[in-house]
Amino acid sequence: MYKIKLSSILVFTLICLVSAKFLAEKPDFITPCKQADPNYKQCVVTNFQAFFGEFKDGVPGLKSVGPIDPFRIKRISLAEDASRIVSINIDFTNVELHGLRNTIINDADFELTKLVNKMTMTVPELIMTSDYVMKGRILALSLNGNGKAQTKLENLKLNVIYKMKLREENRHKFTDLDKLRVEVVDLGRLQSNWENLFNGQRDLEESANALFNDNWKELFEALKPSFTLTVQKVLEDRFRKLFAYIPADYYFEDL
Repeated sequence: MYKIKLSSILVFTLICLVSAKFLAEKPDFITPCKQADPNYKQCVVTNFQAFFGEFKDGVPGLKSVGPIDPFRIKRISLAEDASRIVSINIDFTNVELHGLRNTIINDADFELTKLVNKMTMTVPELIMTSDYVMKGRILALSLNGNGKAQTKLENLKLNVIYKMKLREENRHKFTDLDKLRVEVVDLGRLQSNWENLFNGQRDLEESANALFNDNWKELFEALKPSFTLTVQKVLEDRFRKLFAYIPADYYFEDL
């Protein structure tokens, strides 16, 4: 009797482990898209749009991704040397991003034969809070500070292009991420506040923050390569985990 019970427990455990490898049930908000359908592109857009809203608290069974909003990252590093404007190293830790749930998918074009998706998305408002350590120079200011920082980006527009690899497992088809590239198309506005830039000298700190915010376009252009690479790494990590976990035949009928 003891052996039978033990065997049953082992079988049940193995079943749970296997099922945890992928999302075993298609969510109601995902519609399988047909490439021959005249509304195919809109169907793809709707599916990807749903990911940000419906999975804002995380994907059931996928602990490695966590909530989309707030989106937490342990560490981000920006390093840029743009001569006249910026020469800086910034380490952000305990990062929280708020506002990703409101991401708008403007366009999506998934070529099933090539397994390539070209997607344009807009984040209306993205607020990042974090601890920071900064050393270097921005404009004419020499900086060597650490403390709390908050940055708000408005109407951040991105192009995301990625290529997939087809995999069949557990009687499902998956489109695993192969390559991903991000382009920052536009940014409506950037405002930031950095505490303790000059070891507690508030008048200098306020002047520096005002200078950064008045010249945000020039600063963002200088930091764009490093910023783009950071966004690309974050999306690559999350997309890789999502696509390996959610069967592609849930959202593509004729894959």
